[in-house]
Amino acid sequence: MTRAKSDSDSGSGLFPVALFRRPRRAARKESTRPATRSADGASVLDGTRPLFIVHKPHQYHDELPRLFERLQADVGDSVALGVSSWLPSGAATSHCEFNFACEAADVRIVDPRGYLADRQDLRVKKPSARAAQHAPYLRDEAFPVASLLEAQRECGANLLLTSGRALNPSAALRSLAEACDEGDEAMAALKQGERLALNLTMSAEWLRRSELLDDLLAELIEKRQFRIWHVRVQWAPPAKSWHQPVDEELLAGYRALAETARNEERRLLLPQTGVTGWLTLAWGAAGFGTGLFGTGQAFLEEDDDSGPRKNSTIERYFERQLLHFAERTGRSELTKDQEAYRKCTCPYCGPLLAGSAWSKKHAGLHYVHSVGMLTAGVAPAGAMPHEVHEAVAGTVRAATLFAADKRLTGQSAPAHLRTWDRVL
Repeated sequence: MTRAKSDSDSGSGLFPVALFRRPRRAARKESTRPATRSADGASVLDGTRPLFIVHKPHQYHDELPRLFERLQADVGDSVALGVSSWLPSGAATSHCEFNFACEAADVRIVDPRGYLADRQDLRVKKPSARAAQHAPYLRDEAFPVASLLEAQRECGANLLLTSGRALNPSAALRSLAEACDEGDEAMAALKQGERLALNLTMSAEWLRRSELLDDLLAELIEKRQFRIWHVRVQWAPPAKSWHQPVDEELLAGYRALAETARNEERRLLLPQTGVTGWLTLAWGAAGFGTGLFGTGQAFLEEDDDSGPRKNSTIERYFERQLLHFAERTGRSELTKDQEAYRKCTCPYCGPLLAGSAWSKKHAGLHYVHSVGMLTAGVAPAGAMPHEVHEAVAGTVRAATLFAADKRLTGQSAPAHLRTWDRVL
């Protein structure tokens, strides 16, 4: 089949404005819309600046457009901004209105989350009836490629994904081949100027076990038509969304994946990785995703029959200087170090810390803003790969030294820092 030449072939330009469809509802006045970044620049997904993706939360998602505007002003040209929502989570009009509102985001992703129907060794809940209504392919366990792409277009996506079905570790080569065949079919269905990411979902064993990792990297290297990799890896217990993994085998797998992408001139995006995704910038990842709350910050194992997860009632505050969340009750151990502690000046900390009442919303917004600033801090415009690595390593070392004499206990203790300092 002959297909239209896409932007992923030519490597020029970005996503045409015409691909972004306006919502059918909520008419907006052109004069009141915030300025957006140029849609014809060449610095998104070309390796010159990292992509910082924010996953749409279930609560407070109406705060994201303003958050993106603030980040756009604060990070300048150092970081590209992206937003990611989940196709089964709402109707097309809802997705489209949200994406239209997030005008300061360079990249808009609407993830099919095909792994919910084809789970393999993942531990995830079955899709709800409502999710299957929005995404019938989850109920039918059939993934018509053309329909999936069109659904993402209708939702306002400007970086399209394949289905994201889970890879099967028991039939690794066949599973990888099927994912790439789906990718080839999607490439053939792209319209002029569109970009596609090969969307892979897998358990942590794919990065921890050398034979699976070798198969994964060999297949990705061979399939040169896929220049963007969107790779989601599920973390096993005792990982928490607010506590970064310390599994050195898992981190070594991330390193191998990121370094391979950089060496092969591919763009690796790591959704739902939080501050660990920031770490992988040192090894060559092109971007990562996080969110205001748990599911956006990490892709964790969950019990299929456990029912809805309850949000934690513990008040946690992200300390950028510590690269970690500290419980509010233990922050005095940090703030009393008046010589070393640097107070956050983001627009969310004022209302968050002013009184005794705790705001989950402002805590989440503060966290995302902080990680965006961390990203800009290690990847200034035009930074070379070795400079990014040195900046990440330097930030981790500074956090390690800052934490060394602090009596932090329990979940407030940044157990990952010494491991990160070693692996860097």
